Amino acid sequence: MKKIFVHALAMVALTSVVKAEDGTSLSTLASSISELRSVVAELSKTVQQQQGELSSLRAENVALKQKAEKAEVASTAGSVQVAPPAPQRTLGQFNPDIGIVADITGLSSESSEDEEGNDRISAREVELVIGHDVDPYTRLDTTITFSDFEDVTLEEAYITRWGLPLDSSARFGRFRPKVGISSAVHRDQLDTADQPLVIQRYFGVEGLYKSGLELSGFVPSPFSSDESVTHQLFAGVVEGGIGEEGTLFGETRRRLSYYGRLRNFWEVSDYSDLSLGGTYMIGSSDEDSGYEVGVLGLDLVGQHHFNSTNKLKIQSEFYLQDRDAPYIEVSEHGEIEESEPMAGSPYRSGPWGMYALADYRLSESFALGGRYDYVKLVNISEDDTRSADQGWSAYLTYYQSEFARWRAQFEHLEFASGDEDNRVFLQGTFAIGVHKHSLN
Repeated sequence: MKKIFVHALAMVALTSVVKAEDGTSLSTLASSISELRSVVAELSKTVQQQQGELSSLRAENVALKQKAEKAEVASTAGSVQVAPPAPQRTLGQFNPDIGIVADITGLSSESSEDEEGNDRISAREVELVIGHDVDPYTRLDTTITFSDFEDVTLEEAYITRWGLPLDSSARFGRFRPKVGISSAVHRDQLDTADQPLVIQRYFGVEGLYKSGLELSGFVPSPFSSDESVTHQLFAGVVEGGIGEEGTLFGETRRRLSYYGRLRNFWEVSDYSDLSLGGTYMIGSSDEDSGYEVGVLGLDLVGQHHFNSTNKLKIQSEFYLQDRDAPYIEVSEHGEIEESEPMAGSPYRSGPWGMYALADYRLSESFALGGRYDYVKLVNISEDDTRSADQGWSAYLTYYQSEFARWRAQFEHLEFASGDEDNRVFLQGTFAIGVHKHSLN
């Protein structure tokens, strides 16, 4: 059509030019131009109409083709509905998440006793962390610990189940119970190179990890519907006993221990938040079926962000025991011995302990902090010159990356026995692979 239009235009123009050269008047030339314009308009209208008809024919052709394809599929399948093919799963989707967290620590001490790690550099703890989702509602996590101090230890192996009634979840297996703050986390998540003294003396050097069942869920606020306030409740039952060198309970595992914890979190402002928690735990101090020991714990964590880099963190825990039991001693052979409480000793039935920690993030790479410890012992000797163990610690942390961290810590200790000790820690913590608890 475009070629016809061009040829017609050329012929009309040529005719006009020839007539003008033969002496035709200008009025005749103007009339020819007018006729030319009419021809061009009619040709344009014809082209547009034909293009519309062509587009309509193409659309009908596509519709007929799709209809034919559907009819072919229907005739092939008949009355049977064929399910779509299942998605193919790659081999990597079946592999568990695997990570390794290494805690390499050097310790120099004034003490002449050959305690664990004194005056040496050691692989204090290497955790092999393996976990993966079992299905959309269940996950399995395990932590196997290696150390040049101890034999290989199964620290954690538990199932987490979500989607239970009341939007709750459960952990079943071997895990760290949600009792307080420090005991409930792994060593690489601490702000200091060691656990606070009150945790070491009551729950064990590395805190408490036991086999049992724990339920948790969020509860509505009784005072406000503000979304900046949340309340989380934990309740659990674990096997009896306590961690290494702990004195809270006896050594018998068959007598179960029970605990409950309520954690309250407030988003005070865009830059500050506050967490206040309360814990109560009961257990047995001997082999009978009674529950002679209860412990009440309070914990507080406050954080304020001065800017995107600088942050101040205040953390403290307090534990008060209620002991209705005779004085317990463990012999060198691991046998439990009983003796009557000493007269005039006010700390047998109600020993208590606490710590307070302050951590300031100087920059993205450095943090500076300190910790004060005070704990009254369960087992008190007649030779004790002090009523409690206490200590002061100062540390500097260098965050090389989110997978590598260095820490230097000085610690001064004053024991109830009258002895004193100064310790220097140099700690390197490194993580590779995939693991749930990242370095703080």
